[in-house]
Amino acid sequence: SNLPDTRDDWSSEDEGAGGCRGKKSPGEKASSEEEGEAGDKSCEMTWKKSQRLADGLMRFSIDLLREVQLESDRTNVILSPLSIALALSHLALGAANQTEKHLLEVMHLGSVPCLHHMLGTLRRRLTESTLSLGSRLYLQKGFEVKQKFLEDSEKFYGAKPMTLSGISQDDLVAINNWVKEATHGQIPSFLQQLPENTVMLLLNAIYFHGFWRNKFNASFTGPDVFHLDHEFVVPVEMMKAHQYPLSWFTLESQDIQVAKFPFKSNVSFVVIVPNQYTRNASHVLENFPYRQLCRLFPREVPTTVKIPKIKLDYQLELNQVLSQMGLQELFTSPNLQKITEEPLFVSSVQHQATLELKEDGVEASAATSVVLSRSVSAFSLDRPFVFIIFEDETGIPLFIGSVQNPSPDAAPQIQEPQDSREATDANEHRMPK
Repeated sequence: SNLPDTRDDWSSEDEGAGGCRGKKSPGEKASSEEEGEAGDKSCEMTWKKSQRLADGLMRFSIDLLREVQLESDRTNVILSPLSIALALSHLALGAANQTEKHLLEVMHLGSVPCLHHMLGTLRRRLTESTLSLGSRLYLQKGFEVKQKFLEDSEKFYGAKPMTLSGISQDDLVAINNWVKEATHGQIPSFLQQLPENTVMLLLNAIYFHGFWRNKFNASFTGPDVFHLDHEFVVPVEMMKAHQYPLSWFTLESQDIQVAKFPFKSNVSFVVIVPNQYTRNASHVLENFPYRQLCRLFPREVPTTVKIPKIKLDYQLELNQVLSQMGLQELFTSPNLQKITEEPLFVSSVQHQATLELKEDGVEASAATSVVLSRSVSAFSLDRPFVFIIFEDETGIPLFIGSVQNPSPDAAPQIQEPQDSREATDANEHRMPK
């Protein structure tokens, strides 16, 4: 369902899709309200347009996580809605009529003016600072690709479509090498095999290495437990800090806690923790007020924080998920006449996203300390949660995911009664005040 195209939707100052209006980014035009319709026809990135983009991508993210969790039995999920949207928009560039319309509708981006321009600007801005992003179309040999599609692909998506050699081992090596390079070695072997009779492949791989703005002191990291539910716990390596400057709040109406851990470089790790254990934490996003996040997050206060060390790595073929979301036609008989006159369809959409949470990333940086006595507040990420990694300024979701069990290989244990656990906990992990 498309957003109503009313100026009203977008006029309130700080309530885009959770983007926090800060300093203008380089290359962003100041959006004056008098800009009027004429100004809006230009394809420059303005605050208002970035909010429309962010809102659509946020809705797409929530739909995507819901579908993936319905289909997948894996305990932890991480996806990059941005990376998947870039691949699908690249396809939309070559699509016509209903196929193009459906692609944009599923991504909730039908009302974004100059979509390909906007995404191109965004992709360049993010890959300069924050992300390693690789996205490519691969076509079977013998297709005559239209010149305009080639040019626009390069211009907006930074990647020309590639032709497969038809020798599957060679193609596999070429694809994997390209992904490895695009993700700076973080995703070394993307595909194990090529789908039989590949006509067209859409690949997107993304790697994000966040450095906490306030890093954790590794000497406080130690064994602890993560509650799977009311009954069972698993052992985890838990990062801990006293006096961690954290912005967080409880949303009584939904019985959730929400906290924001900033990374350097304008990106934040936002966690949403349901107070009730739930088999599927992602449904907390259904009514989540992401548009109001900017307003809801209070000032940072020194907080006693516990957050597990995790490495998430998730790869999946999205054919089934996208079909469930209404894009069945891509895999059967889409209209892709702007790519080629010949009948073309998508054989496979492959996605991989990787994320690691550790004390500091790999670069060491001086920890800033807030000089205050004991923390008044405490925030423990010790039960299932959902997370979104946002680009702060626009509120665009770079990643979304959920963690049910950070130690899937460990045997769950029945937890000790609450009071004794608290006591041992306090003695075991005494930290300097």
